[in-house]
Amino acid sequence: MKNEAMKNQSFAALNHHIVTIVCDNYKTRDDLDVCWGFSCLISLDGKNILFDTGSDGIVLSKNMARLGIDPASIDLLIISHQHWDHTGGIYYILDANRNLQILVPQSFSIHFKSDMKRYGAKLIETKGAREILPGLFTTGELDGPVKEQAALLKTDAGTMVITGCAHPGIVRIVEIAQTILPENDIALVMGGFHLLNDGEEEILGIIGRFQSLGVRYAAASHCSGERARKLFAREYAKRFIPLGAGSIIGLENLKK
Repeated sequence: MKNEAMKNQSFAALNHHIVTIVCDNYKTRDDLDVCWGFSCLISLDGKNILFDTGSDGIVLSKNMARLGIDPASIDLLIISHQHWDHTGGIYYILDANRNLQILVPQSFSIHFKSDMKRYGAKLIETKGAREILPGLFTTGELDGPVKEQAALLKTDAGTMVITGCAHPGIVRIVEIAQTILPENDIALVMGGFHLLNDGEEEILGIIGRFQSLGVRYAAASHCSGERARKLFAREYAKRFIPLGAGSIIGLENLKK
């Protein structure tokens, strides 16, 4: 009863949107902290899903508190890939939320999996694409320099693609999203695009592919790099969302 009351209180002001950025290299609120990493909260039909945990449990805990998010109210934790800047805050969540369900790619290390089970977590290992909850999908584990999964939200505005670092390739992830939800337009691609070391010509080529694939809004953040953010902002204009800790994205932000 106590947890349910806290859950209702914490999310009473958040039920009008779908995604809140909790941790990022950037911020859109002065009272939040930044860190190298990524974490966002997905609010979907009464379920609270945390996607990644950033690199720093202290930053994650402070930002969650300032955003009014109770870690005990998280129903599901999705980890995109096994890098420190996406798993660093996981113990803060587990300390507050034992018996949590955690969705990880099948390739995660035995050590990581056993450690999560030691905390009482129920691990769900993914290999192929699947629907996790009504309207929430995983791409499944994608091969690349680092194996990784992305999350897909099926909404009335179209598909929202959420990436941690996009190690398998951001364009490839968008293409896979279209095969999983072929009846939906791609409303938004957001998160880390892993373009830090790409040149202007390469990034413009990726932006061109986004546009040819019908990606309506872009929100390059985390490991996308300053060059990519500036080029996406220039090419997408009003349809570029300058993502950072504190950003809130709802269907009203994704108009056609």
